[in-house]
Amino acid sequence: MINVGIVGSSSSISRHVNALGKIADIRITGSWIAGGVQESVLDAVSGTAISNPDDILENTDALILTDAGNFCNRLTTAALRNARHVFLYPAVVRSVNEVHQLIQLAREANVILKCGRTGHAGTRGLLEALPDISSISMIELQHYVKISGMEKSPKMSEALLSDMEILSHLIHARIISIKAKGLCMLTSEPEILNARLEFDNGCAVNYNSNLIAAQNEFFITIVAKNKILKYNFISGEYTGWLLHHTQNKNESPIFIESIRVEQTDSLWVELSDFISLIQTGPAFLSINDNGFESFILTDRILEKVMKTLVQCA
Repeated sequence: MINVGIVGSSSSISRHVNALGKIADIRITGSWIAGGVQESVLDAVSGTAISNPDDILENTDALILTDAGNFCNRLTTAALRNARHVFLYPAVVRSVNEVHQLIQLAREANVILKCGRTGHAGTRGLLEALPDISSISMIELQHYVKISGMEKSPKMSEALLSDMEILSHLIHARIISIKAKGLCMLTSEPEILNARLEFDNGCAVNYNSNLIAAQNEFFITIVAKNKILKYNFISGEYTGWLLHHTQNKNESPIFIESIRVEQTDSLWVELSDFISLIQTGPAFLSINDNGFESFILTDRILEKVMKTLVQCA
């Protein structure tokens, strides 16, 4: 039985409790509501304020942290130093340097440190349609978000991170080249971004994001060996073009299939993987496996963008 504690907002605690409820051999020992920059958290049941991380770690084997704040930063460090497994989100960490410090603590304590995905766009359907991801040679990812004065639009850093999480599931290679350009139309932050990414396995990615678009669009096109895939993350529609050589002039060299991919509970999958890693025996996770690769790549792209940011307003 693995004892798990959860720290975050009321809504995030509820989501993670529901997901953990589907996993065997899990006992939730407590949940605490985080309050941003505050130096304490509140027990979700009693409402008691907790300011000492040791009071939370005492009865837990693993910790899930979903929100940012001074206390959550202290708690993350304390958990790793006390050999507790940690599942957190990018919001908890403040910089790439801090990420490397946490990874080092996890290595020294021989515990699992895993970063969860911020986006909810699942890639399971794509991976099932393309089991050999090593055959991918080119990807085009287009993400347009409809501008609305009534709703709070996501920041480019948030949108970019969730999209890089998708790429990290499809490309397991080292990035060797980043070219990126950003435009700001309404604010001082980039709202339109275009990037070209190249990897050491020969794969190339053309990425385009627009947070002030006329309508929502979210597509990915994957070019692999003898196959082209296009997936709509909004509708769940998948179209595949299978190319084959034929000597028969009356036979089409293209076979087209269209299906609808069933959406899956990505949070349950992530937490299941985290618990499985703990159950099979702690082992240090590389940057390619611990989930931080997308966070680091996002930081590198934004660094390129901010150096050449164009103000169009």
